[in-house]
Amino acid sequence: MRDSIYIDGQMPSPERQKELLAKIAGQIVKRKLTTPAILFFESVKPLSFVGSQALVFLQPIIQAFLNRREYDEITLMMEERENVEKLLLEIENQEAQWQQRENAEKLEAKKKRSSEGKIGWFKKIKNSIGIK
Repeated sequence: MRDSIYIDGQMPSPERQKELLAKIAGQIVKRKLTTPAILFFESVKPLSFVGSQALVFLQPIIQAFLNRREYDEITLMMEERENVEKLLLEIENQEAQWQQRENAEKLEAKKKRSSEGKIGWFKKIKNSIGIK
């Protein structure tokens, strides 16, 4: 599998792989494409090598969004099925973190509205009674 058309044909280091997978997963979660991405990657997991070659075919289009070095590294990584699984796990992990942050922000906003509403209600009663 190493007889590819890449610049150096070297698989990125494990640290670099984690970094790239986190970057891809972050972009997917940021664009709220988690569900379609998971469905897509689960369906093409058995064909990961063929899928990586499709990435080679799409390179001129996708290079508008990624630099060539990153794109080549991602294409090499996707040749191996376990990297597709790692990407799926990273997407799910980042989605869970995003959901937790969003829920915490909603709860905080609800508490703030609730406390402001109670104070406003109390002031209205005081003013209607004439208490200062």
